[in-house]
Amino acid sequence: MNQPSRTGTSPTASSRAANLGQRLAGQQDFNRVLQDTADIVVITQDAQGRLLSINRYGRWICGAPEKSLRRRTFASLLAEPAPELADQLAAVASGKMHELRHESGLRRQGGDTLLLSWWHARWPVDGGRKHRIISIGLDISDQRIAEEHIAWLSTHDPLTGLFNRRRFIEEGRRWLRGTAAGSRPGFALMLLDLDQFKDINDLYGHQQGDRLLRSAARQLRATLKQEDVIARLGGDEFGILLASDHLQEIKRSAQRCCNALAELTLAQGDARLPVTTSIGIGICPRDGDTIEALLANADIAMYQAKAQGRNTWQLFDASDEHRERIHERVYWEQQVREILANNSIQLHFQPILAIPTNQISHHEALLRVSDGRGGFLATQQLISAAEQSGMIAQLDERVIQQVCSHLALLDGAGIRAQLALNLSGLSFRNPRLISQVRHWLRHYRINPSNIIFEITETAALADIPAAVEVMQALRLLGCRFALDDFGVGFSSLSYLKKLPLDFVKIDGSFIRQLHEDTEHQVLIQALVDVAQAFQLKTVAEFVEGPETLDILRELGVDYAQGYHVGRPQAFETLWPL
Repeated sequence: MNQPSRTGTSPTASSRAANLGQRLAGQQDFNRVLQDTADIVVITQDAQGRLLSINRYGRWICGAPEKSLRRRTFASLLAEPAPELADQLAAVASGKMHELRHESGLRRQGGDTLLLSWWHARWPVDGGRKHRIISIGLDISDQRIAEEHIAWLSTHDPLTGLFNRRRFIEEGRRWLRGTAAGSRPGFALMLLDLDQFKDINDLYGHQQGDRLLRSAARQLRATLKQEDVIARLGGDEFGILLASDHLQEIKRSAQRCCNALAELTLAQGDARLPVTTSIGIGICPRDGDTIEALLANADIAMYQAKAQGRNTWQLFDASDEHRERIHERVYWEQQVREILANNSIQLHFQPILAIPTNQISHHEALLRVSDGRGGFLATQQLISAAEQSGMIAQLDERVIQQVCSHLALLDGAGIRAQLALNLSGLSFRNPRLISQVRHWLRHYRINPSNIIFEITETAALADIPAAVEVMQALRLLGCRFALDDFGVGFSSLSYLKKLPLDFVKIDGSFIRQLHEDTEHQVLIQALVDVAQAFQLKTVAEFVEGPETLDILRELGVDYAQGYHVGRPQAFETLWPL
């Protein structure tokens, strides 16, 4: 655990310790400052590393009185001191080393260990005739726990504990490299989708749906081999990397998965609903030599399984073009073309609550398109079709225009409003985007700061340099930015320094059952701490009850959005001008 170095392993904590130590060393009344300093350990040592003094907080951390600590060596306080630590401290005392930074565990009386970031420097006394060592320690135990939680989040689905899509794709590529190099045999990629899961969510609520997903994850773990990789890719879709390319073994594994999930039942009152699944299978290298090709072909096979009556599996068949899937894609692309041709876009607006003031801060604009029968077309299907067909840039431009138009109407009526809208990641490659935004801002004469563009974390990380370039250009116009789905797919916090953001929207998968899940509360606290460190405001999605809102308030979340705050409404309903 003890890792002394000249540069240190925790720059932020060590820098804080160093700055504080330099300030303290320059104080005339040093003893008074030591006694009054809170929440840091301050130690003075002689050239041999023996303790001369330790402040009140340090004694409390150690759990021992100063008398029992004095004249002990600094190394004796540590849980696992490095062998070279004594020599390095001596080098600091002699001036051979300017400073020393490291992280080490401090052993408390009773056996507990805390992780501290240490900074040591030379401190002259008696007018410079003698030198001692001043040591500053910051407790970073909670910070390290938060970092570990965040690192876990970067590769796992918080609901089921399985790998997430990002980690699944990474593992698939690693397996592909092994197969290509001849170090491992081929393998199968299975896509598994719970049949009619949306109906379960709609009829019985997200709580039942989440329970079912957790149960499905447990069943798959118990059914498959240890070397197989299981992931939740999103919604009710699971991915499996099966460590075999033997056809009979693949078929047996797929059937075992179907049978295992069929053992699950969803109880609702006296009724017990069976759970079924459809599985599509692509085999490497037969059905693809990239993870994208294997996923696409397994996806086609999964829809073939659904077409066969569900609760079954299907191997990808390259000769079957899967006409039903093609017809579905053509249908949605035609819907997008008609929407653009007829300008039949509608926007509904969902309120977002400022938690500290309990007042509505702004609204998110949500795309709605009438199906002609009193309902709306599936928004996600429309967006997917627009992205696949290359029409998403036009669709986003129309939404931006409508948002600007609505803001102008509200401004004319003396109503101050701020509206957020989603941008597809593909729109960041649209060379017209910045000029179009500038045009509509000028045309409608609206305040750019009243527009908040939202981009998903996955889209932003796909091409950070391109995202930063567009975001900075739009921020120069006066617009603001929110990072949507925060916490789901990130593998490093470094991108938060690069992206010019104002808000982060914590993904709803962490929020739905927040009042029942203390682990999620710890994770939310970690995400809030990260956002605050970067001076970003936090927005929690899917707030569906007062108890969730109360917890968010305690955790320091800034804004809340969800059915408890308000449902999306048409413009004329929300603002009857």
